[in-house]
Amino acid sequence: MNDVYKSPESNLEVDKYQSLVIKLLKEQSIILALLSALFGTVAMLVALSLAPGIVPLFVFVLPGLVSGILIKLLGRPIKLVYRFVPRLICGVIVLVWFSLDGVTIHTVLLPFLNILACLAISRRNLNYEEEKAIYKYKHGLIKL
Repeated sequence: MNDVYKSPESNLEVDKYQSLVIKLLKEQSIILALLSALFGTVAMLVALSLAPGIVPLFVFVLPGLVSGILIKLLGRPIKLVYRFVPRLICGVIVLVWFSLDGVTIHTVLLPFLNILACLAISRRNLNYEEEKAIYKYKHGLIKL
């Protein structure tokens, strides 16, 4: 008689990778990433404009590097969209900044280099377990 009734089994157990993905996705913030890109780019461009003619031209890639570091630390992006939009903001700011002096090859080249630097630096460092969880999430092995 006791074999007839079985208590229902719960599906509430969460896989450790699923909880890790949920935690990582909640940590990323597009607003903080945009604000850090805006602040980092403008602050570095203002700092570099205080010494016109003294700094070499390749130093103007620093706004992309600084904003990439700030995006990495404050925005904590996992998805590519969370890294793509702030880097475009960085590139547009640098484009507008250099187009104020007139359109030259530097007007096109430096924003592109800043976009690449910002994208390369803004990738968040993850440990092995987090990388494995994100891999499973991207390939559909984990459902949220």
